[in-house]
Amino acid sequence: MITRSRHGHVEQVRLDAPPLHLLGRAMIDALRGAFDDVRRDPPRAVVLHCAGGGADVREMAVLDEAGAREFISALHAACAAIRALDAPVIAAIDGPCVGAHLEVAAACDLRVASGRSVLAMPEIKVGIPSVIDAWWITRICGLGAASALFFDGEPIDASEAHRIGLINRIGRPADALAWAQDIARLSPVALAQQKRVLRDWTHDEYQRAAAASIERFAATIAAGEASVAMQAMLDKIEAVFE
Repeated sequence: MITRSRHGHVEQVRLDAPPLHLLGRAMIDALRGAFDDVRRDPPRAVVLHCAGGGADVREMAVLDEAGAREFISALHAACAAIRALDAPVIAAIDGPCVGAHLEVAAACDLRVASGRSVLAMPEIKVGIPSVIDAWWITRICGLGAASALFFDGEPIDASEAHRIGLINRIGRPADALAWAQDIARLSPVALAQQKRVLRDWTHDEYQRAAAASIERFAATIAAGEASVAMQAMLDKIEAVFE
């Protein structure tokens, strides 16, 4: 479900479960495992190819409160493994990057999206809030732009994502790799220390926000409306809430 390759000082990590690379529990665990492995022999930069259709709604639709807490905690742990790597990670987006996939991209240090990419946080449409590493979106592009993504759930194109600062550059995956290669020519000590400095600035707030949002997510699942909305999406009908 994950493929990896290293060229010089740059590691490439790719979500590889076509067509949508859905983040079910197996993919989430594989993503965390990949970054735990990379951390044992860190490169100077990483390109994470993380386009995809979000979390696996078929798995989420049957979660109870305890299962919801476990599922979303595992996704947060995978994102936290990206943050824990002492090297800059560039998200390469080429196609849809929605929901959980955009949270993974937000957990990266930098983001490059191709012109054919669409980005969205559509969780609200399936009865759940955007949680855990969606917190980074508020830091990346500001509370106003993030709130629009969270509350209406509509997709934006790469041009709009670049305008609001959600992505750093519009370009192909090859452009993300070229950027990583440029970065990898710099001092490896300075790169590692810079990543640690960024963690120093954000770690405590990030962890507090994620822990609190996990409980918000579990409470939402326990309330029951999310399963109705998710099943309606799977059945291709509109969920109605009186």
